[in-house]
Amino acid sequence: MHIKIDTPADRYLLNHIRAKIIGRGPGGADGSDLTEAHDVVCLNQMNLDDIKLKANGASGYCLVVEGVMPYNTAEGQLVLDTLCNKEAFALHEVVQCEPVEYIDAYVPTKYGIIFQEKIVISPSDHTSAALNIKLLKSSQEFAQIEGMAPKYFRVDILDNGKPIYSQTGYNQITISHFMFRCNQGLPDKAEDENPDAEVKHNYVI
Repeated sequence: MHIKIDTPADRYLLNHIRAKIIGRGPGGADGSDLTEAHDVVCLNQMNLDDIKLKANGASGYCLVVEGVMPYNTAEGQLVLDTLCNKEAFALHEVVQCEPVEYIDAYVPTKYGIIFQEKIVISPSDHTSAALNIKLLKSSQEFAQIEGMAPKYFRVDILDNGKPIYSQTGYNQITISHFMFRCNQGLPDKAEDENPDAEVKHNYVI
């Protein structure tokens, strides 16, 4: 398969975007990881030849193109060309919602926890989310404050009190794809005969 990402009107944008191919199958040693955050290939080139994707059952893959685009980027300015030798290959657009910004003031606890927030998702549909967590001081980014050293911190996503994903970084952390599972049809707790069964989720970041 060949993938080419082009911006005909503004060629310099190619230096500010990247692509990720994300496997949507279950992960982990026991196949219980359904977050889709375990099989991610980051591609910093925008003209990619001879990409081979192994069979992934009915799960398929997600192609995510991310970057910081100028405010005046117009519709149709980013062009994605694909060439594949498989007739069944097809791209299906996943319509995204407008991003939501949430800002609050936190006082870290004596254990070093900066904040804890519950994630509320759709009860009937899985939610694919991208998260950007940024540390600020008086509404200013740390890099813009003279004498402010970079702050190393970690973001954990917990499900029913159990950590299921973790990422570390300086000043800000971007999680470009995480699948929050819906609760429709799931039991409140696992039955004794099937202790590893999926149960209702209670996400906290």
